[in-house]
Amino acid sequence: MKPIFEYTDYREWMRDAFDDFKKRKSVISWRYMAMKLNADPGNLLRISQGKIHLSLNLIEPVARFFELEEKETAYWTELVYFGRAKTDKEALDHYEKMQILKGIPLKRLAKKELEFYRHWYCNAIRSIIGICKFKDDYEGLAESCTPQISVEQAKEAVNLLAELNMISKDREGYWKVNDTFVSTGGNWRSEAVRAFQKETIRMAGESLERHSPTVRDISTVTMTFNMDDIALIREKIKEFRSDLLRLSQDGSGDNTVFQLNVQLFPLGFVKNLQEKKK
Repeated sequence: MKPIFEYTDYREWMRDAFDDFKKRKSVISWRYMAMKLNADPGNLLRISQGKIHLSLNLIEPVARFFELEEKETAYWTELVYFGRAKTDKEALDHYEKMQILKGIPLKRLAKKELEFYRHWYCNAIRSIIGICKFKDDYEGLAESCTPQISVEQAKEAVNLLAELNMISKDREGYWKVNDTFVSTGGNWRSEAVRAFQKETIRMAGESLERHSPTVRDISTVTMTFNMDDIALIREKIKEFRSDLLRLSQDGSGDNTVFQLNVQLFPLGFVKNLQEKKK
């Protein structure tokens, strides 16, 4: 089982911890765990399925049950509060505490710094600089972007990144990325981020004509689910993103910047039709 510090969803960790506990200790059930926690077994199962939230009074008992160490317990606590957050500020505060406990350098974006998200190529250029040696070849930097941008846009992006201290020059004059992560904090929402998402979604459509199928993977599938299972499906998508992000971080010799958009949205509600039939 991966360390708890690699999780961003407390219910996903509970499921994995429960399965790992059964392998290491003995054959147990949610009923056994509920008895130890003085909790309802049905609720524990629904929590693990993403249907309801864990009660705050169960945070410490769960930590003791799974024999978490002090730092792990602190992270577990923030993980639960992050998952239960009802406001952007609340989510951001707990997310940043999680990063501190993980020991990962995090660049929190102030509202004025959300200019970073205004143009898709700012993020792309930051990633390009992170995997190659770049000094002052702005023409080459502009050509590296797909679709290609202007030299002036490339210069503006580098200046903005430098102004926000996201990149800086080393002793040899090459630009380097300063922070491991740039985040707006979990479910932190803003018009700038939504605009960035709309832009990358548009670019994904253009990629159908712009790029060869050998360098892209764009597929669509229409499915039906029970609306009560959507929370669990979102957790599966989050786990998939986390796996790819971890692969990106652990890789070496990277030479291409990719944008991943995972899109799940409703196309129809049978409930509405049923109501009309009444």
